[in-house]
Amino acid sequence: MKTRIFKCSLLPSIGFLLFSSIALTACEHSVNFVAATVKLNKSEIHMNVGEREKLVASVSKGYDSELRWFTSNESVAYADDGYVFGTGEGEATITAAYGGGYATCKVYVGDSGGGSPDAPKLNLSSLSQTIKVGASFDLSVTSVNPEDTTVTFTSGNTSIASIEQLNEKSVRVTGEAEGSTAITVKGSNNITKVCQVTVSDGGGASTEYNIAVSDSLNYSGSLSIGSPKNQRTFMEGLLKDFNTYTGSNIKFTIIDFEEDNGTSGYNSADAMPAVFPYASDQTMTLSQFKALGNVPNSDIEWIKKNMGDPAYKAASLTKCVGYPFAADNGLVMFYNKSVISDPEQISSLPKIFALAEQKDMEVNYPLNNGFYIAPALMSYNNGEPLYEVEPAGESYTATSRFNSDEGLAAAKQIRNIINNGNIRNATDAPRGDVLVTITDSSKVSNFKKQLGDNYAVAPLPYITDDANAPRIGSFLGYKFYGVNLQLSKDDQPKAQNVAKFLCSEYAQYKRFKEYNVRPTLLLDMVHAEFRSEVLAEPHIAALIKQSENNGVIPMKAVSSSLWSQTMVTYTELKKLSANAADSEYVAILKALDKGLNKTS
Repeated sequence: MKTRIFKCSLLPSIGFLLFSSIALTACEHSVNFVAATVKLNKSEIHMNVGEREKLVASVSKGYDSELRWFTSNESVAYADDGYVFGTGEGEATITAAYGGGYATCKVYVGDSGGGSPDAPKLNLSSLSQTIKVGASFDLSVTSVNPEDTTVTFTSGNTSIASIEQLNEKSVRVTGEAEGSTAITVKGSNNITKVCQVTVSDGGGASTEYNIAVSDSLNYSGSLSIGSPKNQRTFMEGLLKDFNTYTGSNIKFTIIDFEEDNGTSGYNSADAMPAVFPYASDQTMTLSQFKALGNVPNSDIEWIKKNMGDPAYKAASLTKCVGYPFAADNGLVMFYNKSVISDPEQISSLPKIFALAEQKDMEVNYPLNNGFYIAPALMSYNNGEPLYEVEPAGESYTATSRFNSDEGLAAAKQIRNIINNGNIRNATDAPRGDVLVTITDSSKVSNFKKQLGDNYAVAPLPYITDDANAPRIGSFLGYKFYGVNLQLSKDDQPKAQNVAKFLCSEYAQYKRFKEYNVRPTLLLDMVHAEFRSEVLAEPHIAALIKQSENNGVIPMKAVSSSLWSQTMVTYTELKKLSANAADSEYVAILKALDKGLNKTS
């Protein structure tokens, strides 16, 4: 089956909405889907960095889709046409997928250079790049040991990607024809590294983006699509594009459906739209509502490859049930450049509070809101959740571990923040007396309008001035599209292909331009122009920086009780005096655990 790239016409519109979808094969509801059988000649491979191994796949007949290769960790190993390349020390899983079936091979990559500081090393500026025909990028050796190591660059196929030497340790790689090849970099220190280069057909200007689905679906009939009211016009445009680009003639009905509480107007899932948006924390509710159908295995692999494990896991119960279309509500810190000239001035909480005191200004940080205090309380647990939900049939089991050493350390710190005289529970755009505002990144437009040329964004601060301190935590919230479990067998593949189009590179680029939000697509998977525009946005750059030092906790399925219970915790912590005994904190944490540890 073919996919096509279409020129993106960025016409003014209102609203947004997207999500991902099913494979391009004509599959049915996941319960009845008959997958191909895929087998690999090896179940595990042991290799060194820079080495290449061959995997041979055998597949059952009768399917039109081509064999596809995926990796769980491209920085360790990747696969191309059956060849596995070791790119870095560690473990990775290589998956070969075909017609809904798949097989895996575990890859263990060692570093033949050893681990000591004096051991030979050779690191590259990139381990993979996707470019168009005629486009170029520079590939460089970023670090090498010993320093006098000489290197040679070799293209595996110069008809696909040619190289031009720039200096002793860098080349310019140019896409010559559609295909994939490896640039091998070999050092005189006996270390070899490879950069995988994929060249697209380059059939036009830089505003052309992949639509992810076949251009010959030729669907007809009707489908209902859920959309928030203020996003209707944008959705209408995308659905019109789906019909145009896939040769379809579906009659779409757009139904008002809010992301945060879309079920409020429904008594049963069978009355809901065929596809609908929802936020991470609504996963459990919708599952109990019997509204979320499972994502087929082939779609799961597509999500993992194009959006990564965090996006996949965020919508996973016993199986993935959602298609990610947005990752735009992580917490960041907005500030005024005319007040703060150097972001280092606000890199830690002690620095922020000292500066706020000096300037007699407020710090906006609404810890009385569960979405803010819950991740803050998890900040001391190395990015791992102190609260988790596991499905239990049609119910779930929630496990809370806030009454722990980590929870106690966090609670003491949060109590001090709450009671700091400069703290204000607000998320509004900064007035003249506000130093910084910690809020979710969806409020970007408000701050841009308010601050103008002085608009600036930073990741959340470190808890202390200690170089090894964690950052104040932020959930990485996702928005998904669910395909209604109650759909007929005939409508399932139709809805899933619409879903995939709505979270394709084409749709996410239009959405990014319209709403300035972070795409769920991995930036390594998109056009260089798209990637550059995304990284140029201060709030997205801050979100990426926020992920360092375990500053981001990917939000998985949660119960709404997490928000209400932690808001009670806020009230109780606020009452404590500065010299409160540990036992007083423990009593609050025990109450929090008791309220969250339950089966529902």
